[in-house]
Amino acid sequence: MLDVLGKLKIIAFKTPKFMLGGPPVGIYIAMFNPENFNVTQRVNYDQVQAPGLISTEPVFRNMQSQVFRFDFLVDGTGASGEKREVFADILWFKYVVGYLGDIHRPHYLIINWGTFLARCVISHFDIRYDLFRQEGIPLRATISATFIEHIDSSLESRLANRSSPDLMHVKVVKEGDTLPLLTFEVYGDSSYYTEVARINNLDSFRDLPVGKEIYFPPLTHQD
Repeated sequence: MLDVLGKLKIIAFKTPKFMLGGPPVGIYIAMFNPENFNVTQRVNYDQVQAPGLISTEPVFRNMQSQVFRFDFLVDGTGASGEKREVFADILWFKYVVGYLGDIHRPHYLIINWGTFLARCVISHFDIRYDLFRQEGIPLRATISATFIEHIDSSLESRLANRSSPDLMHVKVVKEGDTLPLLTFEVYGDSSYYTEVARINNLDSFRDLPVGKEIYFPPLTHQD
């Protein structure tokens, strides 16, 4: 079985509400983690010029959504020890990031890799094919994808406080970590650790493998 821990994941949802713990409609797992990626953040200003002056004073207007750019390599040669069918992998990528008929728009996405966690939607992607079988079937391709940060207006106030227990968290286990300790860090209450263990299929809450990703779902509050 292939080890997918630590791999970059794109998780697709039908609605922004589901991004806080609802069921995903698909998960794309990168074959190789990117060697690098780009994050662009633009700040908009209005140029205000007083009469008679040559220079202008930039007046802050707003912050644009962040833009993320990734390259995903798909290799069908098997040279790395893992082999994927290039066409099938690209079709799955298109499904995960792409248009869904019943919501009449592309999926809402979470990109998660290590400490990087972004809520976004696809902007565009290009596919470059580099190697082919004799009959023309591609053996290697690179997907260059651009995503735009997405923050739903109804969630913005909660997302501003990223330590809130109402958000899904991912913790990477460090030496000496225990599940009750990590649960306390996320929720402020260690008593939820048994539920976290169940959700993550953990056999032990003490002997956690270093480097393992532990998922902490949002708390459900009863009115």
